[in-house]
Amino acid sequence: MAQANILIIEDDAFHAKILQRFLSSLSSAHILVAQNGHEAVEALEHHCPDIIFCDLYMPDMDGVEFIRHFSKTNLSASLVLTSSVSDDVQESVMDMARSYGLDNISKLPKPISKADVAQVLRDHQSPAKHTMTMIENSEITAQEVRHALLRDEFEPFFQGHYCSKTQQLIGAEALVRWNHHSLGLLTPDKFLPAVFKGGLSYALSCKMLRASLENASSWHTLGHHIQISINVSPSDMEHPDFADKVIQALDHARFPANKLTLEVTEVEITHDLGRALDNMSRLRMRGVTISIDDFGTGYSSISQLINSPFSELKIDRLFISRMSESPKHFSALQCMINLGKSLGLKLVAEGVETRIQAKMMEKLGCDILQGFYYNKPMSSADFVERCMLGATANMVSESA
Repeated sequence: MAQANILIIEDDAFHAKILQRFLSSLSSAHILVAQNGHEAVEALEHHCPDIIFCDLYMPDMDGVEFIRHFSKTNLSASLVLTSSVSDDVQESVMDMARSYGLDNISKLPKPISKADVAQVLRDHQSPAKHTMTMIENSEITAQEVRHALLRDEFEPFFQGHYCSKTQQLIGAEALVRWNHHSLGLLTPDKFLPAVFKGGLSYALSCKMLRASLENASSWHTLGHHIQISINVSPSDMEHPDFADKVIQALDHARFPANKLTLEVTEVEITHDLGRALDNMSRLRMRGVTISIDDFGTGYSSISQLINSPFSELKIDRLFISRMSESPKHFSALQCMINLGKSLGLKLVAEGVETRIQAKMMEKLGCDILQGFYYNKPMSSADFVERCMLGATANMVSESA
């Protein structure tokens, strides 16, 4: 490992010494040891760690408190939990850290082995570069988004949907990308904060709807009659003329309504349920599929799922990625699939990245799979080429 800075936060001198010895033998890093969260916070005033090994149960300031303090700094570092507390507590702390924007986090249960430390160093290796969090988002303003909408700089990229049983390509999800004039191709996490702040979600959704349907219509002309899925927010679904906009876009593109799926994200609260049900019911009568997206991570209640005219349930990638390491996530995944089946909903799993995950989701009864195991989001031209090469999944190698 290249020269780097490592911070160990551990109140037990024996465990700290063992970890320090392993790290010294595996890397040339500069290693600093703090006995509690307070000492670690003071150390951050003078040092910029690349990796932080953090115990959780400590006197004075515990690891949870330290993580909260660390999340407010402008530092970017890999965070590794080293603790003997129960797995469910560690999972909760990891979720807490992610909610604070600390995405590069893992755990290293005690007793610690040298092999485990070596693996952590491989996984968390990064250049000693520290950036302000949210810099990329702050560069984008609502005014820039307005101009980009006028200049048609937003375009749909497409990621395939595959039948879990046959592995055949049966659909695609449209995912918005921004061809920024100076920053290049931007993904939604870079500009959606500005979109929502400027009240431009509905305008962007309508533009994406038209562009996606036009692309999908051209695929149908070529003989590729696949389903197209488009994301909309609950606030879009509450808009008075949303159903009319969708119907007009379908008519303009000459695209069959029964080949369109609208994915309504679950991460927002529906404020005007009556208006949303109005639009959803009108669209369902036309044959449009309504899917509840990111299920299991938002605010929806079971009663809302039952009372709304959803015909598809899309399971959030969080449960797919963690089902093999967290019994709770696996149990929750099973419950969601059983619930969807009992309600007669089609089941979609997003974030499938390995063959093992694909096989497991098929075994559990999921109908449709999506993720990097099959392909990454791509431009319309590249997606057409994939379709023309054959509808059988051409998987990205798992080493990619």
